Amino acid sequence: GDSASALDELLIEVDESPIVVTANRTPVTQGVMYTALAQSMYSDTLWPALERALADAVKGNGAGLLKLYDDYYQRKPGGTYGNELEAFLAISCLDDPGPTSIAAVDEQIPVFTKAAKRFGATFAYGYSCALWPVPAVQRLEITGKGAGPIVVIGTTGDAATPIESSRNAAKALEDGVFLTVTADQHTGYGLNKCVVDAVDKYLIDLTAPPIGKVC
Repeated sequence: GDSASALDELLIEVDESPIVVTANRTPVTQGVMYTALAQSMYSDTLWPALERALADAVKGNGAGLLKLYDDYYQRKPGGTYGNELEAFLAISCLDDPGPTSIAAVDEQIPVFTKAAKRFGATFAYGYSCALWPVPAVQRLEITGKGAGPIVVIGTTGDAATPIESSRNAAKALEDGVFLTVTADQHTGYGLNKCVVDAVDKYLIDLTAPPIGKVC
């Protein structure tokens, strides 16, 4: 059948009846499933695992989706977690708080839904920065003045960091050099010999790649 419709149906099903994996773990809710989907978008190498996890979930087995969810939150075997997301939240809210009230966040829902029909509304509901207790201070303007060439890598299919954001980062630098990597992956270094050679030459020999280079 239609895979998109099947995905939508499964999202509704787990919202109405979450899948219990083990008694001592959170069940696979719609929120868990959305997080698993987001985790899988970081690299096309994760797509086969997502495919298996979704097929299992349709049959009532949510272990695969829960594993992807755990990976996103850096859950370790003993049940502890890394703090990368906490740091990311603190930095993001102070760097660019966005809407600063619940009402302002809610007003963004139609905009997000129009841009991304399936995921927009879910990811627009981000009240964390709206409720963040520390006010944002003035952002620093980072230009890299006097640093010489600074290489910024952008990946064409990066779902977490759109390539336009990477381009903007390079443009903001006094001597930014943008390197494009064609791939469905979050971050580009190490994906192919072209980008490895270009970056290694920059780091070791201090020779930046030519403007407009694509790997």
